[in-house]
Amino acid sequence: MKKKIYTNSGTWILINGEVYITNYTINLDQLFEFFNINKSLLITEYNQVILKPLLCSKTFLGSFDRIEFVTIVGGG
Repeated sequence: MKKKIYTNSGTWILINGEVYITNYTINLDQLFEFFNINKSLLITEYNQVILKPLLCSKTFLGSFDRIEFVTIVGGG
C-alpha cells in the first residue's frame, strides 16, 4: 500500500510569522480588507522587499509568500 502525502490545493502564506491558507487568488489590498487593516499606517514587506502602497493592488499572493506588516509609531 502506498503512503499518501498530505496536500492542500490552497495557497499557503506566512503573515507576521503565522501560516494562513487561502483557497482564493487575492492581492495584498484584498488581504488588508480581510484583516481590516489601514494600510496607510504601516509598511508592508513582501518576500523581504518593502512595497510601495500603489503596488498592493497589483501584487497577488502565491504559495509560500512571506508578508510582514510593520506598524508606524511616532512619539516624542
